[in-house]
Amino acid sequence: MATTLSNKGEIIEKDVELLLTKADFIIEKTIRKINFEIILMYWRLGKMIYDYKKENNSKYGDAVVELFSENLSLKHGRGFGLTNIKSCLNFYIVFKKSPTSDEFENVTWSHCREIIHLGNSEIILFYLKDINNKKLTIDQLRKNLKSKSYERTIGNQREGKIINKIEKTLRDPLLLNFKNKRRTEKDLEDMIIQNIFDFMKEIGNSVMLYGRQYKININGLTHKVDLVFFDNEINSYILVDLKINKVTNKDIFQMQMYIDYFNKHMKKDKFNNTVGIILCETKDARVLTDDDIYQVKYLNEIPKDKELLKIINDNKIILLKTENLRLDK
Repeated sequence: MATTLSNKGEIIEKDVELLLTKADFIIEKTIRKINFEIILMYWRLGKMIYDYKKENNSKYGDAVVELFSENLSLKHGRGFGLTNIKSCLNFYIVFKKSPTSDEFENVTWSHCREIIHLGNSEIILFYLKDINNKKLTIDQLRKNLKSKSYERTIGNQREGKIINKIEKTLRDPLLLNFKNKRRTEKDLEDMIIQNIFDFMKEIGNSVMLYGRQYKININGLTHKVDLVFFDNEINSYILVDLKINKVTNKDIFQMQMYIDYFNKHMKKDKFNNTVGIILCETKDARVLTDDDIYQVKYLNEIPKDKELLKIINDNKIILLKTENLRLDK
């Protein structure tokens, strides 16, 4: 009898869990729909103001925006202050085409207000995609803006075309936000694992951890890859080798050996080639790398703007030098 009651209790518990899961899904879907309707409302408001100014040949300039804000605030209260109304106008200027629910699936109007004043539509679209793909909170978005995620993305540092799909998402320098500066490679690995979700967001949009100290056998010898990831967006394995010193040609050779193994034994036909990241404190422009291997500098914390921009500019120089080395090879 007790066993029967116990079994029934387990069945009911599973039914309750399923019910709660469905409820959470419906609530989340409803919230996303409400957020999108708010964004659409502000876009339409921005369009009305834009069209009004255009019809009147911008005769009254900012006075039109101030008048809209004053009248709407009196009638409808909060949400129509001058700053927000200006955001609506800027939002429409950037997004002339009506927003779609897919583009703004995980985006709120608060997200839009944080990025709409950046001025450059390419940068705004970059952050919009980042918010949508990684489901960034407002705090995470602000951190990315402060850390200049756009400028740190390798694809935006190249003067020519993007070589590998990962360059659209991989940051360099990569922020680890670790307090302890004195460490071994083992310490570095432990800290990455403790902050694994933040780390994966610095690498790509759809990354999952595949293994740690992943063992592979090459010519009868066992080797260990520090960290192995799989990126569903670029559809390839990402191998990470951790270095607390400067990168050497030996490190490149070792990474190439790992990549060759994964491409031969792990990669499915539909997968793209494996990518290697050598995460280091100091990069070396004299070290030759192939298209699928990246030297990536890591930082313990976000430096001041000038220092960060200098590091990013140095990265551009190193990218150019390594490309020239490759061409001269």
